[in-house]
Amino acid sequence: MKTSVTEKPLSTPSPTPTPTPTPKPLTFAEMNTLYGPCVRMPVLMYHHVQTEEAAIANKQTGLTVYTDFFQKQMQYLKDRGYNVAGMNDLINFFDNATPVTPKSVLITFDDGYGDFNSDAFPILQNLGYKATVFVPTGLMDNSGYLSWNQIISMNGSILFANHTWSHKNVGVSVSDMQYEISTADIQLSDRSLNSPKVFGYPYGLETGQSEKYLESLGYKAAFTTIPGNILCKGKRFKLPRIRIGSTSLSSYGF
Repeated sequence: MKTSVTEKPLSTPSPTPTPTPTPKPLTFAEMNTLYGPCVRMPVLMYHHVQTEEAAIANKQTGLTVYTDFFQKQMQYLKDRGYNVAGMNDLINFFDNATPVTPKSVLITFDDGYGDFNSDAFPILQNLGYKATVFVPTGLMDNSGYLSWNQIISMNGSILFANHTWSHKNVGVSVSDMQYEISTADIQLSDRSLNSPKVFGYPYGLETGQSEKYLESLGYKAAFTTIPGNILCKGKRFKLPRIRIGSTSLSSYGF
């Protein structure tokens, strides 16, 4: 007697997945049409500026540009004819169509660390450079951060701007987001700081709700950590920046 054998059905091969194409970055002309007017203006982003020895001792190497590198980077801008602009130059371009000087850059610092006063500011001051420091106001006067007295003494060539009250990202509840932004806004305004009103998103996170709230408070621009160098009026509350490390600015296309 023959035993019947049940044949297993042939397995159907899985279809080869089709890769999703990476979106092609928009050209300057396309950005200008969609969100313009636009200007090509790199925004340099720093955190700590301190010596290599201090960065290692403080375990802050990941967020530090060493002081000697920072000196060379700032001199590089001068030697190659870059114009270090201020925030008013950008705001006037957005609001009044005032032309921006060719080869302009903006220099920004996040978090208001104490080494800005000791290491970065003297270099900027010596070269006559403007800069913006985004400060979480509730952390000032604490160890490792700037004091309000230092901030007031540097106000002028340096713009001190809103980075929330406690460095909390704006993706929290609406009430917390509004408290963080408005408290810092008041603390800066009471000291005649943060003019023009610009904002730096902690951790680079922006939301539609925070954009609307910033606009309602009279803010003119807000900066993310998204890389790029095209600044457009239609995206004035989600502007890109370039995070700088301890290397030559030529590495970033300057």
